[in-house]
Amino acid sequence: MANHPPTPAPALTQDLIDGLMAINSTAVLDVLAKNGFAPNYMYMPNIRNLTPGRRLVGRAVTVRFVPFRADVEAKKPAGEDSPEYAAFEAAGPGDVIVMESMRDKRMSIGGDVKFLRLKQRGVAGLICDGGVRDMHVVKDYGPAFFGLDQTSNLGTTFGFPFETNGTVAVDGVLVQPGDYLHADDDGVVVIPREVAADIAKKAIEYDELEEWIRARLDAEGLSPGKYYPPDEKTTAEFRKWKAQQG
Repeated sequence: MANHPPTPAPALTQDLIDGLMAINSTAVLDVLAKNGFAPNYMYMPNIRNLTPGRRLVGRAVTVRFVPFRADVEAKKPAGEDSPEYAAFEAAGPGDVIVMESMRDKRMSIGGDVKFLRLKQRGVAGLICDGGVRDMHVVKDYGPAFFGLDQTSNLGTTFGFPFETNGTVAVDGVLVQPGDYLHADDDGVVVIPREVAADIAKKAIEYDELEEWIRARLDAEGLSPGKYYPPDEKTTAEFRKWKAQQG
């Protein structure tokens, strides 16, 4: 039932965040795979965008929910010290609340009253493997929301928040405080905090490379196999072209 202090992690520059916000999660996952991170352990397959069309890039502040048990629930911090509220206060602009919510939409992790605080704090978004209530109101608060589904269930009958800023498993994917999350309509991807800047730079370049390949294939009327998947020769040709553009 600990509320751990935030884990120091190198923050991405605003330029890198803006660059990630402009690209799709598929490019990020491809680059993670090319750099030794197995996609099955970095991609949340069952989480969907509850604010369709919104893209989210943010640094994780984590919360872990556990199944309900009255004797344990009675001992956890209450009121403003409850783990989810501790996370809200630890988070700010550019952060994302990441909740391990028992992989069940019956575990409602909050709704319009709770998430008003996220709007007040300027939090970038929330990702959970549970359900979110009151999306008809919450969708207009500003943060992007990702979860298993919407729900009308009362979460406290199913489980409760237990820990803040520990290591969590969301939809079977490990997330640590300070990791970066990239989420859009295609899915949610975790970027490990220690390599976030390197992965971000490579993903932004890879997205540009794919755009260049599409343009070449379209102009030349060729099979994708001419340039895709890109090898070192294709990448070098792209970099030479880009340098020539100034």
